[in-house]
Amino acid sequence: MHRCLQLPELVELMCSYLDVPYHPEIFLDRQPERRDLAVLARTSSVFSSHALRLLWKSVKLVDLLRCLPPDSFNLTTTGESFWIKYIMEPLRPLRASDWERVLVYAPHVKHLVTNSVDLLPIFPENVLPNLQGLHWTQQENNFQYIDYFLSSQLTTIHIIDTSLAALSLLSSLARRCPQLTNITLFPPISMGDLQPEIVSAVSLCVRGLHAIETLITDTVDRPALEHLSRLSSIRHLSLGGVPSTLSALPRDKALFPSLQKLCFSSGTESPTRFLEWCNKLRLATFAAKCAAFPTADAVRRLFSAASRGISHLPLMEFAISNEFSILDPWDSANYLIQPQSLRSLFCFVNLTSVSILSAVGIDLDDSTVTDMARSWPYIQCLELQSYYGHVAPRPRATLQCLEAFPKYCPHLTTLCLAFDATVIPTSQAGLSLQCLQALRVEASPISTALPVAQFLKRNFPSLRTISTSVEDWGEDAGTGQYEHLWRNVVSLLAGW
Repeated sequence: MHRCLQLPELVELMCSYLDVPYHPEIFLDRQPERRDLAVLARTSSVFSSHALRLLWKSVKLVDLLRCLPPDSFNLTTTGESFWIKYIMEPLRPLRASDWERVLVYAPHVKHLVTNSVDLLPIFPENVLPNLQGLHWTQQENNFQYIDYFLSSQLTTIHIIDTSLAALSLLSSLARRCPQLTNITLFPPISMGDLQPEIVSAVSLCVRGLHAIETLITDTVDRPALEHLSRLSSIRHLSLGGVPSTLSALPRDKALFPSLQKLCFSSGTESPTRFLEWCNKLRLATFAAKCAAFPTADAVRRLFSAASRGISHLPLMEFAISNEFSILDPWDSANYLIQPQSLRSLFCFVNLTSVSILSAVGIDLDDSTVTDMARSWPYIQCLELQSYYGHVAPRPRATLQCLEAFPKYCPHLTTLCLAFDATVIPTSQAGLSLQCLQALRVEASPISTALPVAQFLKRNFPSLRTISTSVEDWGEDAGTGQYEHLWRNVVSLLAGW
């Protein structure tokens, strides 16, 4: 290797191409990249120290345990993939010398993911002196071992255990880790509300922290929420719900002045109440995942609250989704979102991504679709999707509504929309949209393939992928005849 390329800065840069940003969920599947770094560390002494530093920057607890002498314990596993569990069987008492290899690599560790391991050893004090991020997944019987990894320089912590041991830790967490900025405590769950003592413990912990940038938790009490609203540091807030009553605050007082991302995992009541409480949040992203299908009226209230509680210019991403639940087809009319509800969102003129997953979709017509396209000129991904589109009323929007997108949305790459493709436009569109590549038509009715394919080819020359909701529900959903014709459309587009 030429000596000019052996400059530490260049070697560090070359090694960094094999590394990826740390994220606990992604890290668990990062073995290919880690193998590449290991090979690089063994390839040349020039690369060794830099590659090892990156290799050990983010590790799993079991990686540290494997550095102990092989005659000190047996390590077996049960389960597989993400649910794998390690069982540590000591063969002899550990000696101080057994930790020598661990302590060589320990200073490089900045992020630790604790696999589920039974019978953890007694770690040396301050075993990871430079640890910044801790993803703790140990069960109650091993929770006390978290003490070995808590330090004043810790900035990120993720705890999902709700045991009494975990609750007792929270009372001192702010004091022991004052620099925490990214916190996940008992994240939102779909099985029901957390117990009051858990909410109280989390809230007490939150009120003691003053530099939070990201908080993901299920619920906090009103004093904790008001404390968060005054912080200039918080940028990402993800909650399962909010207190049933929120104190009235002066409308000229800016709440959450730096908040950019707001997420909810609950029904629509909590995000609606929160947005009604706030005043012109300068969000870039808003997302709500509902545990059950919200009615059309609940959606109307949420969208209306969003138009008043979120500043119109900064918002770029807006998403509403649902966990799957059973819907009575006879009750579908109560879940069909009205066009006026969607119009409440037209004030957000800089949106680049809109994803609304509802029970039976939105009752759109050509005029509303045209106004929507005109209102969102920067949109790149537009998905108006439904779980039960095959039981919804026949779409009032027609194939002609798609002509609005080449005219007003030059950046659109992905579109999901239900429309009536049996009505063939007679006008010849003058504009085309080259960047649209994927179209999901839901359960859109269609009577003949050729004119539809010709229309799509004129308006979207690069379109190659068309999918339908029939692929999700099967031929017995009542729209199987449409699936066959849409496949013909795809075949025609591919042949031109």
